[in-house]
Amino acid sequence: MRALALCFLAAAACSPYSPDLGAAPFLCGSAAPVCPDGYSCNMGGGSGGVCTKNGGSGVPVDGTPSNCADDHTLEPNDSITMAWQTPVDTRKNFPLTMLAICPAGDKDTYSMAITVANENVEVLIDFDVSGAALQGAILNAGGTAIQNAMPITGSPGHIRAYVANLPVGTYYAQVFGPNSGTPATNNYNLTINVTGP
Repeated sequence: MRALALCFLAAAACSPYSPDLGAAPFLCGSAAPVCPDGYSCNMGGGSGGVCTKNGGSGVPVDGTPSNCADDHTLEPNDSITMAWQTPVDTRKNFPLTMLAICPAGDKDTYSMAITVANENVEVLIDFDVSGAALQGAILNAGGTAIQNAMPITGSPGHIRAYVANLPVGTYYAQVFGPNSGTPATNNYNLTINVTGP
């Protein structure tokens, strides 16, 4: 109260109101309020979204390895039997943002239906280099890795898995953290691209 009174006395020096709401100030979506001017509702692939500042990265300011991003709308998706179904059979470029490998030992699995023979699948994962070094893979219908994600030269925190000429079937993109050590958690963004034949 005293600080507010001081602001009124020195109106030119400070203001109790700031129009800057930060990069990701609150939730949005079909059941939540509309975002204010200068912000857009980023659904992040789930049923809920976050208002993010236009022109920003789409990742909340507090979405750091010490504070896991909230991707509960996609969970549980730890294995192929619980995989979150992506629409890549109809939408050939599919990005997801504000995801997290959290807590330690978490795995995120995404189902991909390939409906045209000889299509190619690319899985891109980007994560904060100050957190756990995340890993990823493209799995076959039985859950066996057919291609592990490899670092992208010159792009720390970016890994990529690519498989060409896949037969029709169900495949999975999986993201996970290191088996041991610290840090063991991190936030990430995922993009799945389907091209060809």
